[in-house]
This record gives sequence, C-alpha cells and structure tokens, in this order.
Amino acid sequence: QSKYKKCAYCNEDNTQPAWCQSCDPDIATRWTSRNKDIDDCMKTFQLRAVRYEDVIEWIPFDRLSKLKKLDVINDIYKRAREPSSTVALKTLASSMKNNNDFLKEFKSLMTCKLNFNKLAIYGITQIRETKEYLIVFQYAYYGKTLTWQTKLEILKDISDELDNIHRYAKYIHANFHSGNILLDKQSYITGLGLSKKTDEKVLEGDIYGVMPYVAPEVLSGEQQFYKQQFTQAADIYGFGVIMSEMTTGF
Repeated sequence: QSKYKKCAYCNEDNTQPAWCQSCDPDIATRWTSRNKDIDDCMKTFQLRAVRYEDVIEWIPFDRLSKLKKLDVINDIYKRAREPSSTVALKTLASSMKNNNDFLKEFKSLMTCKLNFNKLAIYGITQIRETKEYLIVFQYAYYGKTLTWQTKLEILKDISDELDNIHRYAKYIHANFHSGNILLDKQSYITGLGLSKKTDEKVLEGDIYGVMPYVAPEVLSGEQQFYKQQFTQAADIYGFGVIMSEMTTGF
C-alpha cells in the first residue's frame, strides 16, 4: 500500500505526495492562455512533471494583488498571490509583441528546475491591459545581516545551483552576476534569458553581460569563430567575482 494515499480520480495509489502520475499531468493541462505558443510550451512542461512541486499553471492576473516593482532594469515585481503567499513576477518588454525571448527564458528556467535547481517556478500570467506576459516564481526574502557562516552557506548554495545547471540541465548561464542571485533561506540562480545549451554555437561578436563578471577570454575574442564563446568556465569566472564581492562587503 502506498504511503501517499489514493488518487481522488482513479483510486490508484498516488506516486508522490498529493500527486498521481496517471491523472494529474492530464488534469493540469485543461486550460488555455489563448496563445498557442504559450499553451504548447507550458503544457510540455506540465506533462513532464513527476511531483506536485514541479507543477506549473496558467495564473489569471486577477488572482494576484498588491503589485510592487522591485527592479527597474530587469522588470521584476513583487506581488501577493491570493490567498496567502508572496511571489515574484518577471517580464521582458518584448513579450507584448514577440514571445520568443520570453519563452526562451521560461524554458531555460523550467529545464533547470526539472534538473535539481531549487527555485520554485509557479507558471505564467498576463496583464490584460498591456498583453504583457510574466513568469511567476518564488519570492526570495533578503536578509540584511550576513555573518561569515551565512556567506559561506550562500556561496555553497550558489555553487551547487551552478553545478546543477552545468551538469544536469546542460546549460551555460552566460550572464552570471550577483544581480541574478536570489537570497531566501537558500540561494537561487535566475536570469536565464541569455543562457545557452552546452553545445549551442554562437556567432563571433555576440558578447554581452555585466562587464566585471565577463571572463577575459570572452572579452578578448580568443575563442575560435563559431566556437562557443560563453563556456562553463566563463560562468565559473563570474562565480569567482561573486565570491570576491561576498568576502569584501556584499
């Protein structure tokens, strides 16, 4: 007998707490955003979910309240999600006209989420008036006082998250800096809008990012034409800069 009780729909044993692999993925996909690209992308990840914690959903914007803008540059918002939790919202200005960049970042976040990254992704919503799409994810509360022990724990979390992105999701972050680190009880890596698959080729000249965190070999153009300019080693260079910031006064 399963320790997770019975499924309310098929009466078979649940495969995870509050999750039946036979029924719940299908039930989760019974919705529409009225945008085929958004629907197809989200439903692909809904059907890949094997745990309740991996489930994403289309979230009507009227289920959210008390919007507060936190980051002007990255268009990150804090919003209360009824009835009881606070979430973060992230958008791209282009999402109103072109879904490609928005969905690219969402796919990167979800791929990493399903490969052991800990940041909770809840789904996608849309502001009706502007037609702007937003990713809904865990809001990370930042602690103002950081002891040396806390700093070491933060750096270990970041290191583990980056290793998961590299080893299991097979991604290169390609824009790794402290502004893409969220701090809560644990540390989380976000900002995957510019991420690349490990074997993805990039044309020469495609250099971007926050300058102090960009590896010297990327800036100098020493990589061969059509060879990946942003490598896992370049991500690790950015992590080294973050370590320096943490030890000299975050």
